[in-house]
Amino acid sequence: MTPNSKSYPFSTCKWGTSAAAPQSSFTNASSYHPGGVNMLFGDGSVRFVKDSVNQITWLALGTRAGNEVVGSDNY
Repeated sequence: MTPNSKSYPFSTCKWGTSAAAPQSSFTNASSYHPGGVNMLFGDGSVRFVKDSVNQITWLALGTRAGNEVVGSDNY
């Protein structure tokens, strides 16, 4: 999901039952900032990422070994 997703507005999702340990979970990036979220990157920098970021670009920002090259004009 992209930041502040309107399609999937929930904040967290777990797979599994309440009786079992969750197998996986994820948390949507969300904030009260209009138009996007402030993101902490692995290099220690903080940048504003727009809600309208392309989902492929959003996924590329979350990997470290996929050899993606993402310019700051893409988010």
